[in-house]
Formats: sequence, structure tokens, C-alpha cells
Amino acid sequence: MRASRLVLLLPLVFAAAGCGELADLVDDPSTADGTGSQVSDGFSDTAPFTVTVDGAALTAAIEALDVAEEQDEGYDRDLFPHWRDADGNGCSARDDVLVSQDRSGALTEADCDDAMTGEWVSMYDGETVTASGDIDIDHFVPLKEAWGSGAHAWTTEDRQSYANWLENEWHLIAVTASSNRSKSDKDPAEWMPSDESVWCAYVWAWTEVKTEWNLSVDEAEQAALLEYASQC
Repeated sequence: MRASRLVLLLPLVFAAAGCGELADLVDDPSTADGTGSQVSDGFSDTAPFTVTVDGAALTAAIEALDVAEEQDEGYDRDLFPHWRDADGNGCSARDDVLVSQDRSGALTEADCDDAMTGEWVSMYDGETVTASGDIDIDHFVPLKEAWGSGAHAWTTEDRQSYANWLENEWHLIAVTASSNRSKSDKDPAEWMPSDESVWCAYVWAWTEVKTEWNLSVDEAEQAALLEYASQC
């Protein structure tokens, strides 16, 4: 389970949010941190958040992650109750993401539970999509990856919080179904977006989720993250 965002911010100076009993939301997600990295929840050209990555800060954050072998035994997607309506607004977490990451500005909570027409830009391949049926909502760090990196020891309540977390724009992300299938449950040692222009933002967001939720990395994963960070 993850530590509070306040504790994480002090050593890592990263923008983060929290969850459940270990995750009370602290501060605004938009920040310019002391190391030079800047992040906000405003859209960039290809992602539902904007980050200017400082390579040295990213490298330090990757090096600060615990390194451990993944423990995939016992994983079942149903152990992460997902697409819940945690905020009681009548929208599942999936629909909330579709509405919040729609660039047309025409969608509201009233559009939940129906097929939506909007405009979504898929970070993984740069494709623009207008029909919600062609969109997958991806857990940036996949559920199986989270399980093997520490979530196997969490309570069901914490896994549900992880599966439906909406407090920042890089935890759940609207992408094309094809790119999500390509990624599956792979980590950055095994898969990266076809759009190389987002690689730094992708590695930053991956590291951010792992940091926010106290998830470990395996050796190959950390080596890949460090190699990509060295180019940022």
C-alpha cells in the first residue's frame, strides 16, 4: 500500500495524489517542482496532462524505487474491483475518464452510460478518436503489473481505489483499443508507445504511479526506465 502524498513529496519533489486510508488528497496536482520538472493536468498535444521532464529528477526518482522480483502468482483482474462510481456522480470511473479527457468540451456527466461522441487523442499512438466505443481506458501501470509489484499485499479496498483512481490525469488514460491491446500488461522493458515524442512523458508517468503507490520495479524494468530517462 502506498504512503501519503505529503511524505512522498518531501524526498522526491514530485506532483502526486493519494488514496484510501493511505491516500488523502493533498494540495493541487498542478506544480512546478524544485528540481525543474513541471506538471499540470492540462492537455498537451498528445496526452491528457502536460509535463516538462527534468531528466536528472526523473533519474533520481527511478533510482529511489524499490527493486524486487515481481510476484505474479495469484493475480486475478477481479481482485481489483474496477469501473466503480466512487464519487457517486452517476458515472463509472471509465465514463468519468471519457468525459474528463474529451477535448471537444461537449460531454458532461449526463452523457454517462451511453455511447459518447467526442474527441480523444491517444497518447500511445497519436491517433484522434471520436467514438467512445473505439477507446479503452488504460491503467497506466497495468493491474497485473501493480499486483506483481506490491498490490498483492494490499486490501481489496486499496486495490479498488487503485483501479478507479481519478485524482490525476496520468493514472487512467483514454487510448485507442489497438494500442492498449498492444501494451497489455507489459512494462517499459517490454513495450513503449509507437509515438516516440511521448516517451519522456510516458516514463515520467510510469515512475510517478509507481512512486505514488509504493510499487517496486524489477531489474530489467528499472534499467529500461533509466535508459529512457537518460535521453530526457
